[in-house]
Amino acid sequence: MWYYIEKCMADSGAWQRVNTQIPIRSPRYAVFDLAEGKQYKFRVLSANMYGASEPSEPTGPIETQELKGVPSAPGQVISTRETNTSVLIQWAPPKEPNNLIGYYIDQCVKGSKDWTSANHKPHKNTKFVVSGLTTGETYVFRVQAINELGLSDESQESAPLTVKAALTPPSAPYDIAMLNCDGHSMVLNWKKPRHSGGANIKEYYVDKRRSGTTMWREVHIPPVTERLYKVEGLTEGAVYQFQVYAANLAGLGGASKCSVDFRCEAWTMPEPGPAYDLTFSEVRDNSLVVEWKKPVYAGSGPITGYHVEYAKKGTSDWTTANETAVSHRFLKVTSLEADTSYEFRVRAVNATGVGVASMASDPVTAKAVEGSQEVSCVVDEKSGDIVLSFESCQLNEGSQFIWKKDYKEITDFSRGVIKTEGSHSKLIFKNAEKEDFGTYSVSVTNTEGVSSSYTISAEELAKLLALSYDIRHPIIPLKSELAYKILERGRMRFWLQAEEISSNVTYKFFANNKELSGADPNKMGHDVSSGVIEFIMDHFTEENEGTFTCQITDGGGKAQSSLVLIGDAFKAALAEADYQRREYIRVKEGPHFSEFLSLQVGDDCSVSLVCKVANLKKESAFHWYKEDTEIIPDVKPDLGSGVCKLPIKLFSLKTAGVYKATISDDRGKDMSQIDISGKVFDDAINKISQLAGASASELVIKCTATGIQLQCHMKYYTSEMNITWCHGETKLSHSDKMIIGGTPAMATMEVIEPMEKDKGMYSIVITDRENSHKRTLDLSGEVYEKAFAEFQKLKAEAYAEKNRGKVVGGLPDVVTIMEKKTLSLTCTVCGDPKPQVSWLKNGADVEPDDQYVVSLDQGKFASLTIKGVSMEDSGRYTMIVQNKYGGESVDIVVSVYRHGEKIPEAKPTLTPKVMIPPKLPIEIPQPKTQPSPSSAPSTQSPSTPSPAPPKAGRGVKSPTPTRRK
Repeated sequence: MWYYIEKCMADSGAWQRVNTQIPIRSPRYAVFDLAEGKQYKFRVLSANMYGASEPSEPTGPIETQELKGVPSAPGQVISTRETNTSVLIQWAPPKEPNNLIGYYIDQCVKGSKDWTSANHKPHKNTKFVVSGLTTGETYVFRVQAINELGLSDESQESAPLTVKAALTPPSAPYDIAMLNCDGHSMVLNWKKPRHSGGANIKEYYVDKRRSGTTMWREVHIPPVTERLYKVEGLTEGAVYQFQVYAANLAGLGGASKCSVDFRCEAWTMPEPGPAYDLTFSEVRDNSLVVEWKKPVYAGSGPITGYHVEYAKKGTSDWTTANETAVSHRFLKVTSLEADTSYEFRVRAVNATGVGVASMASDPVTAKAVEGSQEVSCVVDEKSGDIVLSFESCQLNEGSQFIWKKDYKEITDFSRGVIKTEGSHSKLIFKNAEKEDFGTYSVSVTNTEGVSSSYTISAEELAKLLALSYDIRHPIIPLKSELAYKILERGRMRFWLQAEEISSNVTYKFFANNKELSGADPNKMGHDVSSGVIEFIMDHFTEENEGTFTCQITDGGGKAQSSLVLIGDAFKAALAEADYQRREYIRVKEGPHFSEFLSLQVGDDCSVSLVCKVANLKKESAFHWYKEDTEIIPDVKPDLGSGVCKLPIKLFSLKTAGVYKATISDDRGKDMSQIDISGKVFDDAINKISQLAGASASELVIKCTATGIQLQCHMKYYTSEMNITWCHGETKLSHSDKMIIGGTPAMATMEVIEPMEKDKGMYSIVITDRENSHKRTLDLSGEVYEKAFAEFQKLKAEAYAEKNRGKVVGGLPDVVTIMEKKTLSLTCTVCGDPKPQVSWLKNGADVEPDDQYVVSLDQGKFASLTIKGVSMEDSGRYTMIVQNKYGGESVDIVVSVYRHGEKIPEAKPTLTPKVMIPPKLPIEIPQPKTQPSPSSAPSTQSPSTPSPAPPKAGRGVKSPTPTRRK
């Protein structure tokens, strides 16, 4: 006994057979392909060999769930600082919420990829405060949406954000000074705010007023970024006052204290004006380094030097630190009292005398930062680099190491590199020269003045360079230079002996500057106890005449030895090697290779391995191998001729590797090996490029449904060949727009979705080591128009084929049914736009009535139901599915038999689907949105719209998903 299931819409009464093809043996069956959100009724029929029973009572209406899938990913995530342990996260809701339940927020320390959840229950809103974060740490965030079906994809990650307290405006600048005046303008300078507000100060605003007035006026738009500003448009003889504001990302800070009265009178004194911007570094208990900027007003002549003065805080007893003026703008002041605060000022000097003193600096206490260290200078024992190294005792967020030479910042360190890891920074001289002596200093920003310096004198630098050279160029002493010895079978042993080598020694052997391989059958080795290093060449030939060299590296030490074998010396060695080889073969009387494996490229670009064997007998066996895996060739080796060939089909990097050939019988075995890589591979590709380039045909056009393809037929093509495509003078590279490739018979370049800008001259250049071969085609004018029209035609045909009406499945070729039963022919159809479905019986239209019920549910489930079939209902039924892009028809043969008769044997006929051409012309839908001004020209074909994403699977409603781990 078996069962049949029937279904119908709850309000239609049109019953359809669910399992038309496969009888059901179990009283349980899963029904698929139901419409979402619709009500259905079901009933069951049982059947045996005599026929089917009456249907059961139908079920009550059963409604399917309307589930559209998980939500789409949330939009952009933005993070904002709140406190020093929390961050506010905001994001855009998903475009497809699909019964959204809430969101999960993930956090991760930047660079770690260790994501953790910030909430353990779905959060309803699109804002969330992430708490419990580490102050000073940098985080990224992402969000996922969730509904009953599960989690969406992750949103894009937020920009990295460092956790610290919210920004505040900076404090006020102070100590406004006048650096120059010409009677119509003044140059002002001021000190930056003591508190930056947690962000870099970006701008300054300067106000002025006449002395004795109350109205302040801004003197510049836009704001200035430096602390040096020339106020112009002033009245000569007038007295002015100034105030300055500073601003950062958080906003505008408070105004500075009003400056003293500045009279607008031109400076005419011959001495220089004041220096400005005094800064301090390398503060120690008894010394410090002061730096400054040169005066704006130089006086009657160039500035020749500077004097630095200092006084204890709160006194006016100024002491000159340097009796002799210094020409540079820095000075190390010594002999200070520990834990004592000092103020400093600088006077410039020219030929007429000492100039005006700068504004006094802020007080500086002569006290070293706790834990401060000094710069050290060493020569690295392994690399020989001269290294200045400094470790900071403090390091805060945003701290940077600033290296200077003679207190000028190093911005282009061509001699080496600066490396910083954590609190440690190094200035590394990779290529130091004798001019690199001087004072090198380093300071660490965002600290309490951490800094240090190191002075390299000319004498010390000479010693460092000498030590560096010795480390970089150590020599391994040799007991004996490179020599040779001829071994059995004519093999050549090249060897030398070092005084001492370690187990880590490495070495290379070269013949005429070409490195020799130690792979079988050659051998390479060494003996640590004796210091002997050797290379055994399996086959010594005329091609080996020249210079042999061995290069040794052991730790930092190196050695090299060469042996010249040319002329009479080479002929003697070759003759002895040939004699030993012939003697070995004569004595052994075994099969052997008379010519070892070589790679040959034919005139047709075919590539083959070739060798010769000798001294064979009937039982001798020849085998080919690649990477120790045997190759069974299409044609067996011709041992009778002694020449063996192995064609390498479709030669490319995929076929590269180590190939071997063996010849053996009961007398012995011989082997030959070749490594098809490196120069061997490159030489073969070069030869192929020569032959293929010479055979290259002129460029031809082949249009496709995606673009215009240019083809260049040649004897052989592989991507390893040196081939360049150009548009005009511009080299083309493979991309989504330009598809570069080919087949073994031609090289191709396809312009995807061609536009006006793609017109022009195209060329292909096939290059080998000696020559290049160029072929061109002018893709413009009538040539372009014809090609573009053909592309449009093919594109439209492809679009029509994709979207025409089709029968997906479900219809049998032959149906056998008992009289008075209900026949349901059901299948799934598709097409865009939704196709129309019609039915024929024996070539005539089927007219729907009470017996013949025709339906098309949701535009994709087509059916013909015949109630109470009779013998007259036998025949050929045809279903036609069609839209404006064409369609197809399918035939079904229906055979009706009477009750009690033997069920006739179904004889399926393989009737092919008949295609229905599209209505002409084929129209491809235009994009819904208008192109922007920067979009492609109007001549470009519109892109075929992507099909709608499939709906989620139907089934029983699932419980609320849990958070994934």
